[in-house]
Amino acid sequence: MSSFVALDHFSNTTLTAIPTEDKPTYNSLKIIHQELNANAMAIPSTLGGGHYGHLGLVLTAIQYNDLPNTIPWTNPVHPGPAPVHGAAPTGPQITENNRVFAAAETKFLIFKATEQALKKQLIEAVPDTFIKTLKHEMYGYAQVTVLTLLTHLDRTYGTVGPDDLRANMKRMTAEWSPIQPIEDLYNQVKDAQKFAADHDPITDKHAVRAAIDNLTDSGVFTDALRDWRKKEIENQEFTDLEAHFTAADKERRRILTTKEMGYANKTVEKGNSKATPHTNVGGRIMYYCWSHGLGTNDQHTSMTCSKKQEGHRTDATADNMQGGCCVIHRRAGEKPIYRRAKRDRMNHDNNDENQPPAART
Repeated sequence: MSSFVALDHFSNTTLTAIPTEDKPTYNSLKIIHQELNANAMAIPSTLGGGHYGHLGLVLTAIQYNDLPNTIPWTNPVHPGPAPVHGAAPTGPQITENNRVFAAAETKFLIFKATEQALKKQLIEAVPDTFIKTLKHEMYGYAQVTVLTLLTHLDRTYGTVGPDDLRANMKRMTAEWSPIQPIEDLYNQVKDAQKFAADHDPITDKHAVRAAIDNLTDSGVFTDALRDWRKKEIENQEFTDLEAHFTAADKERRRILTTKEMGYANKTVEKGNSKATPHTNVGGRIMYYCWSHGLGTNDQHTSMTCSKKQEGHRTDATADNMQGGCCVIHRRAGEKPIYRRAKRDRMNHDNNDENQPPAART
């Protein structure tokens, strides 16, 4: 019967195992569910409407019936030892009875082989301690369905508690970096909403606030945020946020790419194709000068500096400062807050002789 279903038919030849020393959790069981679902759907079937393979093996009736384009899932039964032809069957009747019998038998055997393969994967992925209560002394798990095992695990270990919800909120508000695709931010917020949906729902307004806070902290969407706040409340749904900031991010990246290409071309024209005068810092382009350090002035680089210090290197870059100035300049108008401790100042003064002139204080 195993010949009907080979593991290479599955999307996942093995499931993500739960370590022996760990108890199953909502998250670890969710991964197993996802992998089993994919494997069950990989084996075609006409059962349950025929659109989801053997997914009915690993879902409850309610879960399966909630899917679109389905009919109630019914496990097939074996058609018996041989076709039943009745009294005085004709040749065509015998042929048709044989065909129906063969089809029913094949459907049943594929169903059983799929269930056994899925159950075997689940048993191998979960430490026996956590399912042993269902194990028969003589027959092991032979009489236990894969759905029974999953239901036991979900009810016993798959509940979501306060700690899980707090961790979910941390994932939702985790810092997003401008070097990441902006879709990563959308996904982390929406994933958190899905996780909490059946336990402590996160409203759309809360999701929007979390995303806006993250975008604000990134420091690269000043204009887009100002335009966003001008929108009417009814136009500040999460779908509106995605459309608005996707467009803003696209323009931001276009500008960055244009600048990078422009300066790369300038560098090549100067005969130094390996050195570039700028660097990407948190999604913001900054420019390096050997004599004066790193700043935001795109007209001031090692190559273009008009006030070169002694020993100035025109080919110095942020990636290869060549012993140049290590100062990072604040944005124009930015108020200084940091004050160097007295001991740090003394150490700094003692090391001044090792710095280029512009870096000394």
